[in-house]
Amino acid sequence: MPRPALEVAEIFRSHGAAWRKANAGHLSLGQLKAMAAIEACRTAELGGHVAACEDCGHTVISYNSCGNRHCPKCHVWTAPAVQEESDFSAM
Repeated sequence: MPRPALEVAEIFRSHGAAWRKANAGHLSLGQLKAMAAIEACRTAELGGHVAACEDCGHTVISYNSCGNRHCPKCHVWTAPAVQEESDFSAM
């Protein structure tokens, strides 16, 4: 699946602070925490690791994910797994 042209995290990083200021007092702590997690997801803020090719020395930095269930990058919907877990026909 190709990467989307625009991601929620990019919007939050660009406009999140102004939006939170404009909506101060109307957001729950959970909403603020989710926004902060999404903004930090897969950035240096959460740390990461470096993989290097032993042959050519090419390095790739992979940043850690936030793991927040509301994050579009971290939230994985696996329909077949969910269907297996909720299959009551076997009862």
